Amino acid sequence: MSGAEVVTVESIGELAQRTGTSRRMLRHWEELGLLAPAEVDDRTGRRRYAPAQAGRVRAIVALRSSGFGLDAIGDLLAAGLTHERLLTLLRERESELAARIAEASTALTQVRSRLRAVEEGHATTMTTTELTDLPEIRRTGVAETVTDETEIPGAVARLLTRLGVDGAALPHDVLLAYDGTTDESVITVSAALLTPEADDAGAPLAPAAAPVMLRAAEAAAVVHLPRRPASTADAWIAVDDAASARGRRTTGPYRQVLHADGTATLAAPTVPA
Repeated sequence: MSGAEVVTVESIGELAQRTGTSRRMLRHWEELGLLAPAEVDDRTGRRRYAPAQAGRVRAIVALRSSGFGLDAIGDLLAAGLTHERLLTLLRERESELAARIAEASTALTQVRSRLRAVEEGHATTMTTTELTDLPEIRRTGVAETVTDETEIPGAVARLLTRLGVDGAALPHDVLLAYDGTTDESVITVSAALLTPEADDAGAPLAPAAAPVMLRAAEAAAVVHLPRRPASTADAWIAVDDAASARGRRTTGPYRQVLHADGTATLAAPTVPA
């Protein structure tokens, strides 16, 4: 036996298995110049790797899990990496992570705020919802149609502007109505002022005005909230639960009154569940 050093090599499959990667990923890294086989069979194209190359593969995996891009990884593993370049790469990644943490923190705060509001609102709605009648309402207001419930808040904001009122500080109570009973493909969102002088549904309509007509209901779920819900959609879910607990099911049209004092009333006709 000669004194020459024997170098053990392994196949791409063996390297992939030993490092927890895939053959496809190893080939991709080779294409990008991040990993070069120790030898390639000219006839079959089979790649062989030295055992020490497993360390480089694991380093690439670790840097990828830390969020570094493949170009940055190439720089970090380059033999000629300078101190300044290393600092630049690490500072760039630090900035990216800090921005993601700040974004996630903001999202977490919003979710926690909504969670508290939902829990508090649900508890209030479940205990204070009443089953009572609703009067007929006839008003002249404004309206538009939307195709999805998520579009309702934007429609409400536009309708309040058309009514000439500030949603944050209402001078009068405002009626909002949501009706999806006529055409299931759209929801008609209506808004009207609830003042004596606004009770003119029988008068000729002004340009762009619309009649807001809600039929009387003998059995409706009605709840008065001490403040306007941050999410009306969440509030309606609580109303549905309160009606269900009383053996009823809500139907449209749904009514919401934004009171000038900052409170709100939600009401919906119901039928037996």
